[in-house]
Amino acid sequence: MSVAWAIFKKEMRVYFVSPLAYVFLGVFLLLAGLFFYLGVSMTGEASLRVMLGNLSITLMFLLPLLTMRHFAEEQRAGTFELMMTAPVPLWALLAGKWLSSLALCAILLAGTFLFPFLLEYYGDPDWGVIATSYLGLLLCCGAFVAAGMFSSSLTDEAVAAGLGGVVILLPFWLAGNSAELVEIEWLRTLLRHLALSTHMESFVRGVIDTSDVVWFAMFTLLFLFFTWRSVESRRWR
Repeated sequence: MSVAWAIFKKEMRVYFVSPLAYVFLGVFLLLAGLFFYLGVSMTGEASLRVMLGNLSITLMFLLPLLTMRHFAEEQRAGTFELMMTAPVPLWALLAGKWLSSLALCAILLAGTFLFPFLLEYYGDPDWGVIATSYLGLLLCCGAFVAAGMFSSSLTDEAVAAGLGGVVILLPFWLAGNSAELVEIEWLRTLLRHLALSTHMESFVRGVIDTSDVVWFAMFTLLFLFFTWRSVESRRWR
């Protein structure tokens, strides 16, 4: 665990020493403010439903750009080989990198906490729904980061890794809309089960469904396993 913690601190230092974290924070908060204003003005509800729904789509495009440097940049810079020969367990390397990106996501989400308090000042929001919505969004972040890390492990081009992460995630988001166009019942059910939006619905309604939590956990673990296999295969090339 001490090795994973050291990697976590190193990755967080890299984020905040470079302009990367500040650019992401600025863009994210700008979009969050825009979505908050449009959601409240268009619906007249004291709710973050519109803002959080749009932020989940935004994170699907932003987070692969955040994780694209995890392995691709190190392979291009030639430090990947040094990292692989160091006495560092692979699980600790993956855990440190994944947790650092998830921590940055938590910081991004914390930056939007002003909006619920604005709703409380001017209206009467349901804090239970707000809490579960943020939980669902954080689970989304964990899944998106894992998929982005897998994409980054496949190439030594950071931009290609970022685009690849979006390509991996996009079908899981579009599956929900595609299900409505399919007439075959078993295929429609399968698409709905695979869709990220399906598993976010209960959180937005204020319900924590165990099956949805398990789905996000399995999605995250699956792509972390794919990342582990991809990095492990590169070690022996």
